[in-house]
Amino acid sequence: MMKRFCKSLLLLIFSFFLFGGAVLEAAPVRLRSIWSNGRRNVNLLDAAAGFGASVSRSASQIVLTQGKNRLVFQPDKRYAYFNNIRVNLCFPLLRQGQTPYIGQIDYNNVLAPYLGSKRVYKHPVGRIVLDPGHGGRDRGTAGQRLQEKTITLNLTNRVARILRSYGYKVDLTRTRDATLSLDARSAYANRAKADLFVSIHVNSAADRSVRGIETFCLTPEGAASSNSGKPDPRKYAGNAKNPQNFLLAYNIQRSMLAQTRTTDRGVKFARFAVLRDVRCPAALVEVGFVSNRYDEANLGSAAYQDKLARGIAAGILNYHRSLAR
Repeated sequence: MMKRFCKSLLLLIFSFFLFGGAVLEAAPVRLRSIWSNGRRNVNLLDAAAGFGASVSRSASQIVLTQGKNRLVFQPDKRYAYFNNIRVNLCFPLLRQGQTPYIGQIDYNNVLAPYLGSKRVYKHPVGRIVLDPGHGGRDRGTAGQRLQEKTITLNLTNRVARILRSYGYKVDLTRTRDATLSLDARSAYANRAKADLFVSIHVNSAADRSVRGIETFCLTPEGAASSNSGKPDPRKYAGNAKNPQNFLLAYNIQRSMLAQTRTTDRGVKFARFAVLRDVRCPAALVEVGFVSNRYDEANLGSAAYQDKLARGIAAGILNYHRSLAR
């Protein structure tokens, strides 16, 4: 017995020096999966166990709890709630018998980045490019009194001032009422060697009762965008940062809602041209609907624009800080 003990002790000492004194992690949980509807889907219970999350289930929802994180999924629904923030999924949650399954693409680009260590996604964040949507001949959408191009430039300048106060180097794709193509905006970010890119926009809808905030990141290759049910296999330069894109969008959405307390329209996926070719983590925010009289009144208020600016800046700060965890 003493011989076995000595052997184990020697192995432990050897491992300590081999791994630089690091604490070895437990062996990862095996992720069972099924092939359904033309795609691979991961057992959500296995995924939860792998991230140390507990699971509670009812007929209508599956809840994952990991420390302060609470994620709520619903069978056959294409969205979930991560700490009360709506997150659109690329594919609906499946249920086979009593077992829930999440799409492999959603596992890789949404669930794992959110519940796992962010250190694997760590990158420098020193230079940020902000993009005030539209401008010049392109006024964007318009309400009864306000034009998108004016709101976005005013708001972007407010965000830039906050971020600069924290020591970030901030560039704007336009600093005046100038026309700029979508390709020119992403090319500007790439030339500037941006570490983050955030494009700021205002929304509009035919239904004037629609209001609220939504934040987009680039749709992962092989997935359907939030406004589409058809997967697209095309891969763009921006897809190299899929997990970071989601984390950035989520943090901005959450922080904007914390500041404004307005309607949450969720974190969504889209293949917007301005996001496709950017070579750094990127997000596009829609800060309200000028077609809605309440949102338009808010967007015309300097105090409300300050809240939005603080929310966008806080989201960027929270994203940056989360990468150390």
